[in-house]
This record gives sequence, structure tokens and C-alpha cells, in this order.
Amino acid sequence: MNITKTGKSVSLPFFSVVIPTYERPDDLEKCLESLSHESQSGAPSYELIVTDDSRSDLCRILVEKQFPQVSWGRGKQNGPAGNRNAGVARAQGEWIVFIDDDCIAQSDYLSAYSKAIRENPSVGVLEGRVFPDRQRETWAEGCPANEHGGLFWTSNLCVRKSIFEKLGGLDEQFEVAYEDVDFARRLRDEGIPSLFVYGAAACHPWRSVRQGGLNNWKSKDYEAADFVRFLKKHNPKELEFSFLGYARNLARMLTTDLIACARSYRFRGIDILFFQALVTLKGMILILRHNWSLGK
Repeated sequence: MNITKTGKSVSLPFFSVVIPTYERPDDLEKCLESLSHESQSGAPSYELIVTDDSRSDLCRILVEKQFPQVSWGRGKQNGPAGNRNAGVARAQGEWIVFIDDDCIAQSDYLSAYSKAIRENPSVGVLEGRVFPDRQRETWAEGCPANEHGGLFWTSNLCVRKSIFEKLGGLDEQFEVAYEDVDFARRLRDEGIPSLFVYGAAACHPWRSVRQGGLNNWKSKDYEAADFVRFLKKHNPKELEFSFLGYARNLARMLTTDLIACARSYRFRGIDILFFQALVTLKGMILILRHNWSLGK
């Protein structure tokens, strides 16, 4: 309950569902339909917030014409972290739910989060399940599936707003990647109790990871820059961020993954597998440079 300047009481929503978008009106439409009050069964009060980094007006027009109850606003246009932070800045709910604009929330999505919060009052952050819409058909497809938790990806994440604000939100120095990896690390460092909620599920499509020609390298250059920022900020000691960890990943790609690509996909997307191997090799070089800079 909140008291306005006129003295009237206003009930605030329990959830603020923040949906960042960028030039995907068709996907956004399906996402918003899945989150409508008609589609969500047994959900507590909630608001829907679209934060839009698009250059065109297609997403804004979609929301204004077909979803007038949804709050639309312009993002910061400085990357996914800034876009999500812009959405949270407009949120009134006690809890923030992040979901990607190409995800389809299941009918008990919000009610599952609500039930988990009621049953675990000390929890500060919850992860929801993300599952693909079909079987994978080629190695050149990607899907951020999360079946067991521990990833804290913002494609499906619920966090108490006060905790999000205490941590300073998502770090906007990360331009295209690692903003959620960084946020997950800060959550763990603060000892925030977390929970994986299998029932808070969202379906995510397989998408082609091909961007054509040099665009793949350009996008990976941005990711590499964010990886270096992550290394400098946290100097992580975990195996997954070490030279040995990356070397193991490279060995797996050139053996187990190569065999899987041949057997399961008849070499469809093998060019992407080799591209990923080169990116992993580049990551090893970046880790070595970082270690040398620290005198290791």
C-alpha cells in the first residue's frame, strides 16, 4: 500500500515484470500475450513493463495499440544492462521479474514464483526454468536453456527489488555480455539466499547464431572486451574462468562436440563449432594476458 500526495491509498503490485526488447515486435507480442492476466492463472497483482532499445517505433506502436495496460518506455540504448535497469527504474513492485522478449511464459509462471516466495520468506532471488521449443536441428542454433539453476541468467530471473537496488543493479560497463554473470557473482558474494523454481517456466526458441561474415567476429570482439572487464573486476579463481578450464572446453569441442555434430546433425553447423573453438582459443589468450598483467 502506498499513500499518494492527495492522501489516497494505492495498492502497489507484488511483481513488476520487466521485458527488455530490441527490434523484435513479433516475439514481443507473443511474450506479452503469454503474460496477460487472461493467460496467467492464480498470479498475484503484477505490472508489465516493456523497456525498448529499438531504433524503430514498431514495438512502441505494438504496445500502445494491442497492450494499452502495459507500460512502455525507452531504454538507455547502451546495452542489455542499461535497458533492464531502465525498466527497474519504473517498477513499483516488491519483486522484479526479468524475462526476455522472445520467451513464452507458461500459464503458472507467476503463480509458481509467488508460491515459492510464500514458502521461502528468506529467499532474495529465484531462478526460473528455461526450456527450448523443440529439438535442436543444427549446431548453428543456440538456446539459453536452464533446467537446474545456478546460472542466474536474466532471461528468467526474479529478485527482490530492494536487493537489486542495494547491489546497484546491473553493471552497465558490460556492453553486450557478462552483465548477468557479474550480477550472479555479486549475489553470491553478498550471501543472498537463492532458489530454483522449476515451475516458473518459460519457453525459449532455438535461434541461429550465424550473423554473417565478419559480424560474428565483431560481436565476439564486444563479448571479449566484456570478458576482460569481468576478469579485471573480479579476478575470478574458479576453473570455468581459468586457462585450464578454457583449455578443457577447447578439447571437448574438438572431440566430444565434433562427434556429436557429426552423429546428431550430420555436420550441419560445423562451421559454427569451429568458430566457437577459435573464440575459446581467444579467451585462453585473454586469460593469459590478464594473468601476466597481475604478475602471475
